[in-house]
Amino acid sequence: MKRQNLARVGAALGAAVMALGLAVGPASADPDPVTDYRQLAGAGSDTTQDAVNGLGLAVGGGDVIASWDARGTATITTKSPAQNAACTDIARPNGSGQGRTALLASEGVGQWMGKSIPGCFDFARSSSGPSSPNPAGTLTYVPFGVDAVTYAVHSDAVNALGFPSNLTRRQLEGIYKCVIRFVNGIEVHPLLPQSGSGTRQFWLAQVDILEQELASYPCIEQRNNTIQEHDGRVLEWDLDENSADIVPFSIAQYIAQGNAGETHGGVLIDVENRRGSAVLGRIGGIAPTTGTAADPVLNLNFPIVRDVYNVVPTHDIEGGAPDATIVNTFVGLSSDVCEARPVIEAYGFGFRQTPVPGGLACGATTLRANS
Repeated sequence: MKRQNLARVGAALGAAVMALGLAVGPASADPDPVTDYRQLAGAGSDTTQDAVNGLGLAVGGGDVIASWDARGTATITTKSPAQNAACTDIARPNGSGQGRTALLASEGVGQWMGKSIPGCFDFARSSSGPSSPNPAGTLTYVPFGVDAVTYAVHSDAVNALGFPSNLTRRQLEGIYKCVIRFVNGIEVHPLLPQSGSGTRQFWLAQVDILEQELASYPCIEQRNNTIQEHDGRVLEWDLDENSADIVPFSIAQYIAQGNAGETHGGVLIDVENRRGSAVLGRIGGIAPTTGTAADPVLNLNFPIVRDVYNVVPTHDIEGGAPDATIVNTFVGLSSDVCEARPVIEAYGFGFRQTPVPGGLACGATTLRANS
């Protein structure tokens, strides 16, 4: 047999949405029309793009946050050409790393894809924290939500082959380090999302692999760097060969994609459902979601949890001349983004008002780095 491709919020939340004056329409993938140049331009993470699109409608009457998806047209124009011609036809950043690199280029640190783009980005979406935190860093990672990551497989790999619906972290590390090649007698093929992906960076850290070590683990499939994160349609399985793919998947994205086209608490979840036939696995016996099958909620007690961020230049939020728009939009629990908690949760993310070990509160500004 040929390997086969994958082809709640309740009334209280709705009341909160209306009380906040949040937009209830769909979240456009990119600013629509493309000449809708808002005050703050950002790009980067695939994981958070839909939530930030929703925030773009909710904050400031839809006139503040302009967020470009990780996927779409090859180039984007982030500022009015009449005001900044350098911002025309910029290569679209795909993933957290590319978003941060483009933000640095906008700040005058290097170029973006061979092009100088001064002043073209104001923030970057990032689903991963910095690899080398620095309290004096030029970038500040401002958290707005909580995500968790688990593994996904094709549903038929579970139903027809008997692929386990629960793995331990030790097993996952063994699979990605090519030490464990079979589970339940099934040959497992570990997949890795595209380079520059925050989920790729985060997942490699969970399985104790450095990016520069990947050549030492030939069982990891990257398919010429074409595996877009959180797209279950890449998953394959084979009954004759008794084999199946496994890939990391954002639980928040999985929830949001499952709610595609539905209205939750007055928020229309306007996302592309790319789950295909992917199903999420438990880790260490802990389920990735709570709630019901019809109305799942991210499990904040899941073993692999991460904050997600909007990254801004540090000089824009402190010092003698902070940018009031950036501060009011992103910084602190009373910021416009953090006040839009119903939108954040409607897109599948958790919300944190107070810090916990290893996690920050929404709007915190203590995590900094130079990249």
